[in-house]
Amino acid sequence: MDYETVAFDVRPDGIATMTLNRPDQLNCFTQKMFQEWADIVGRCAYDDNIRVLVITGSGRAFSSGVDITVLGSDKYNSAQFRYYYRQNHMGFDNLEALEKPVIAAINGICYGGGIELALSCDILLGADDSTYCLVENHIGCIPASGACNRMIHFVGLAKTKEMVINARPIDAHEAWRIGLLNQVVPAKDLLQEAYAYAERLLDNAPAAMGMGKHVINLCLNTDMHTGRYIERLGQSVLVLSQDHKEGMQAFKEKRKPKFTGK
Repeated sequence: MDYETVAFDVRPDGIATMTLNRPDQLNCFTQKMFQEWADIVGRCAYDDNIRVLVITGSGRAFSSGVDITVLGSDKYNSAQFRYYYRQNHMGFDNLEALEKPVIAAINGICYGGGIELALSCDILLGADDSTYCLVENHIGCIPASGACNRMIHFVGLAKTKEMVINARPIDAHEAWRIGLLNQVVPAKDLLQEAYAYAERLLDNAPAAMGMGKHVINLCLNTDMHTGRYIERLGQSVLVLSQDHKEGMQAFKEKRKPKFTGK
């Protein structure tokens, strides 16, 4: 299937790539892009051959965020705008909920909603020339697609407030220092490093990676008692899986396990 605003391909080994593909507009989000990436996330969820998703941007930006012409539009009243934004939020939420690893390969400009897209991913690799900014304050708004919520879990309350209120860009090394990025890599090697990371994940049990991600996400906003209960539920499913049996047998036989995702 061909898309207008994104490119999508799947390698034979099961590593998929979604490339935001509006380079002349710095890959800013449109309603069409939200619809197309929702379709891609659905394909990744239902296709067992897809094991890992890598997200990156074409041109000189990962993404500059939502098309601000929407924010300046008078076509919506407040209630309608909230509904419109809720539809957009589903794109971020479904990506976060995808029970497969998602790697953000962040190139160049990562502003506003671009950061919020990255925060919906699991592993964030930033090119050494990438920059990060929650710019919404400059147009009299707040970041309203997850940065005020998700970012707290990445960088803490103080740094989240600083980035939202200060609205000044930071470089990749500062983003790594505060905990926003997992790694900083040379810009010329960004996709190579992202694929190398993804290839290492192919050796792991698919269901266990998905369940681990799911359980961690559920535990973020709950108390210790409930979190332990969620962990037990997740583990009770995995210990009955074929992959668990294969992993235990491979350990006993001192060989590499052959996981099937079942």
